[in-house]
This record gives sequence, structure tokens and C-alpha cells, in this order.
Amino acid sequence: MIRKTFGKRIRKAALGAVGISFATLLTACGTSSAEVTSIEIDKEGAVTNVIYEEFKEDYLSIDELTSMANKEIEAYNSEYISPRITLGEVELNDDEGFVKLSMTFKSAEDFSNFNEKTVFYGTLEEARQSGYNISSNLVDKGGDAPEDGYVDEHLDNHIVITTDKANFKTPYSIKYMSKGVLLLNDKEAVLQDTTGESVQLLLAK
Repeated sequence: MIRKTFGKRIRKAALGAVGISFATLLTACGTSSAEVTSIEIDKEGAVTNVIYEEFKEDYLSIDELTSMANKEIEAYNSEYISPRITLGEVELNDDEGFVKLSMTFKSAEDFSNFNEKTVFYGTLEEARQSGYNISSNLVDKGGDAPEDGYVDEHLDNHIVITTDKANFKTPYSIKYMSKGVLLLNDKEAVLQDTTGESVQLLLAK
């Protein structure tokens, strides 16, 4: 299994090609645009990651970046019978100075393996079977904790557990969440202000 992060692999390629710091090429400090990096999970568990990052084409062209991304995805997919990751659009916004890159993963596990950032999506029962502990500090949007026994009585409900602090879009309404999560709507959450190493989003079904 490939264990380096996507950013590290691209950084290695960039250094070999042009001898500059990846941080100069594709920074992680955000953009001046309102667009933000997001992770969307559908009901079947597929993950779409849309990345917005600052980009300086002085050092690497958008075509070269696309080629690098394709090579890394092809390397990952070569370990499986059928493709697990597909590259979507790669677009450069010259006016704002950022690039948009989207990838779709067959599963949250594929996202985690490719990026070395945990994203688990499954039922509460599956989470427990996978060794995850369900936080006892989850709250709803009003700040109230679940009633005693709620988790045990809703083992078929889905949960997202992640170490990635991107914005998350979920297939079902978010009922309980880690403290610090900001809900934009019932199915979309901002995680960047959370302080724990991982974040949990317990869904309504």
C-alpha cells in the first residue's frame, strides 16, 4: 500500500523537476476566494475531495500538475483490480491565483490510504468493530449531549470520524458532533476550529 501523502509525493516530484520548495508551488494557507477545500461523502461511502489551494504557475504549469496527479493516482490504482480513485477537474483561476483539483475515491478507506489522513464512514456498529471509540463528548447544534444509551440504541446510524479538518458534506443530517464543529446546514460542517486530533460527526441515520 502506498503510504506517503499526496502532497508529499507531489512535493518530491516538484523538487526533482524544478528544485524548489513545494510550499512555494502549492501552499496550504488557503486562498483569497470564498471557495474552500471540502470532502463530500455519498450514501454509498464514495468520497469526493475538492481542493482549493494557492498556485504559482511560474514554477510549474497546470498541465504538469495534472500530469503529476494522474501519475500518483495511476500508481495507487495499479494495486487494485479496478480503479479506486479518479481525477476530476483541474482548473486554474488566474485572477484569484488558486487551483481547483477534485478527486473521487471509491471509499473512505481509499481516501485515508492515499492521503494518510483518517476518514472513516460507516455505522456505529462498524466503527466499534473497526476499533474506534465513540466520543462521550458529542453535542447537538444546541450544545446538548445525547441521552444516556443513545449510541447503543442507534447502532445502525452512520458516523464520520476524521483527522482531516476540511469542510465536510455528509449524506444524512448531522445530529451530534464534536465540540467546535460549526454547522453550515444540516449536512455540511466546518471542522477547522476543532481542537481535538480527530472529529466525529454522528448522523441522523
